[in-house]
Formats: sequence, C-alpha cells, structure tokens
Amino acid sequence: MSRIGLSSRSIRRSKPQIFEDVLRVIESGEYKPTRIMYKSNLSWKPLNKILNNMINLGLIEEKDLNGHKYFFITEKGKEFLELMDNLKRMLVPASFARYVEIDSLLSSPPKINEGYRSFKTDSLEAVKLRIPTS
Repeated sequence: MSRIGLSSRSIRRSKPQIFEDVLRVIESGEYKPTRIMYKSNLSWKPLNKILNNMINLGLIEEKDLNGHKYFFITEKGKEFLELMDNLKRMLVPASFARYVEIDSLLSSPPKINEGYRSFKTDSLEAVKLRIPTS
C-alpha cells in the first residue's frame, strides 16, 4: 500500500486517519491482530482500543476461529473507506486520491492548477512516497 504522506511521523495521526489505515490493512488481507498492528504502525495497547472502537462502530467484526482472533471489514467499513476516498478526490486529482493521507492533505494542501493537470506542493519534503516493506 504505497501512500503519499508526511516525510516523517512527527505529526500524530488523527483518529480518522488511523481508522483508514487499519481498515486498508484489513482490506488488503491481513486479518490477524499482530499483522494488523505491524502494517498499520501501531503498538499493541492502542491497536486493541482502536479495534474495539471500530467493532462498536460496526466498521469491522471480530471472529474467533480455533481459539484465534481474526478481524474482517464490514460493509460499513467499506463505506467508510469509500467516503474517505471521495473526500480526498474532492481535494486532489482522482489518480492520487487513494494514496494521499488525509492528515497531510489537510495540514499542507497541495496546489492544483489548470483543472488537475498540475499537482504541486510547497515543499518536496512535505510529500513522500511510502512503499510497504512486505
């Protein structure tokens, strides 16, 4: 999951950004909590709190299979991701929308000229392509 985001994680992610990150990890096929933790860049305690919040909101569901917990995205979770994509599409060219972090977009909006033909930022340091390690 390559994304354009902040050059460093010195700025904390918002709850919607964390929810999006966790949902994208689950959507990509990671169902085990430890794998979700690593791929979404969270530690164990915050992950468990976030997973419980997401279950209560109906964004994910937990299943116990052979004594192991697995998490799956629900239709409501898919709708959440679609809404996030639509919000980003309003702010950046559609081809970039899924790969832009909403937090970085709102804190340092890109300059878009000539009907989305040109996509520029104030600084090259403000935008970075993140490539997954697995």
